[in-house]
This record gives sequence, structure tokens and C-alpha cells, in this order.
Amino acid sequence: MNEEAHNVILAYFCERRCLSPKAISSGLADMICAVTAPYLLIVECLDSLDSDPSNGLLVKLVHRAYETAAGSLALIAINHLREAEILARSVYESTATTAYIAKELPSLRLAQLFRAYVKEEREQNSKWAKDAEGASPEVWQEHDERIRVKNEAMDAYEQLIDIYISHCRVDPGKATKWPSLIDRLTALDRRIEYRTVYAAMCSQAHHDAEDVLNYFLAHSIEGIKGVSERMEREADAFSIFMVLFGLRSYMEAILAVCSHLKFPTVVVEGLISLKRVTDELQVVSPLLDSGEFPQNWIAKLA
Repeated sequence: MNEEAHNVILAYFCERRCLSPKAISSGLADMICAVTAPYLLIVECLDSLDSDPSNGLLVKLVHRAYETAAGSLALIAINHLREAEILARSVYESTATTAYIAKELPSLRLAQLFRAYVKEEREQNSKWAKDAEGASPEVWQEHDERIRVKNEAMDAYEQLIDIYISHCRVDPGKATKWPSLIDRLTALDRRIEYRTVYAAMCSQAHHDAEDVLNYFLAHSIEGIKGVSERMEREADAFSIFMVLFGLRSYMEAILAVCSHLKFPTVVVEGLISLKRVTDELQVVSPLLDSGEFPQNWIAKLA
């Protein structure tokens, strides 16, 4: 990507998020351009989509993932690294799902996704109703009304899904089982990621005890200067690593979708972006245990 294109894309990203391009670190700017360039190319290709609703739905999945990825990058720009790491989990989950759907039989897999959602929501509504039974009549009436509205929404969704299944000629008998995340990753030959990086992503998203324990440990050690500062730098570097891992998954989803849609220009740009994200991961990875923070990710003064 030439410097002019780099600057235009960075300015576009920052304008939409009320950020100053001058305050963006070089590492962050490179990743912003890497994930945004293929996304903008997809937008340019939309006129070539055919009438298959599955294709438009795949683009919608990519759009949602891009906005979340952009949110994580914007959080880094304002020095909210832990919060960016939390969003990285959403990016990773949604893009693994998108890549799985695009890999094979998208119409069927979208139908499975939709039906699984409705089924889970109906089960949650039943549990909600059961738990609200012991409330006072006034409270129960309010809950019962809200449950009724949600169930009516599920009825409407089911009608829409049935129309979609019929239109796409999906076998209704096969549109029942939706695999778990670990099974979706297994189908993508990425099962080990579930036990390693994804498990770490969940740790920050759940606000589990790790950060508090690290704080407790750092402030319990006497006689060694700079322990807490080093641990903070390590945590910051780890947050960058998690965001990059989510961005790599995003790029893999872009490639899966655009290969299916036959958008060759996006595939070419996507491969370039995937390499840029992967290369940055390899730069940051050795720093995780060194107590250092990547210099090219240090925020600038606006």
C-alpha cells in the first residue's frame, strides 16, 4: 500500500471515530489500514452480488465484524488496551463463525445458525418465566408481558427462517444442528486456538481473578523495583497481541467470504493484509515475556 492510500484510509477511519490521525502510533495505523482496505474493496464489489440472500448475509457478517474490530482499534488509540482486548474476543468468535459458514454450504449453515439462535432464545424465555413465577402478581405480569413479546418476535423470526430455507432450497431436516465454537474451529483446522488464545481472551472478558492476582503479587514483592511497571507493560503487550490475533481471524474470514463470493480483488488485498497482521503478531509475540512494550505501538501526542 502506497503512502497516499495509507493516509486516505487512516483519515477515513479516524474521521468516523472522532480521532486524530496525528495521535495514532505507526503500528496501530498499519493495522487500521490492513483491516480497512479489504473491507472498503468489498463495499465497491457489492453491485456484483447475485440474488442469493446468503451472499448478502455473509457480507453483513463481515460488516459487523469489521465494526467491532474497528472499535477495538479505536480503543487502543485512546489507551484502553484491556477493553480493546475484550472486544477482540467478539471479533474472534464472530469471524470464526463467518469463516465456518463461508467454507461450505453457506445457505444451510446460515439456516442452522438462525434456528439455533431462536431455539436458545425460547429456552431462555422458558427459564425466565419459571424464575419469575415466585414474584408478586404485579411484577409477574410485567415479566409475563415482556416474555410474550419476545416469544412473538421468535415466531416472526421462525417464519422468516422458513421462507429463507424454502427460497434457498435448503433441506429443513439438515438445518437443525449448529456446532459449538470448538467444533467450528475444528472444522477450520484451528482447534488448538480454542484451548490457548481463545481461553485467554475469555479471561479478560469475564474479568476473572488473573489481573487482580497480578496486581496483588506485584505490590506484595519488596526489595525489587519496577515489578508492577513491568507487569503492566507485559499486560499491555498481551492486549495488543490479543487484538492482533482477533484481526488475523477477521482477515481469514474476509478471505473465506470473498473466495466464496468470487471477489478476486478483495482476495488479493486480503492476502496482503493477512500477511501484515501475521508479521505484526510475530513482532509482538517475543515481547510478551520480556517486560517490553512494542515501540511502534506507543501512542503519539496529538
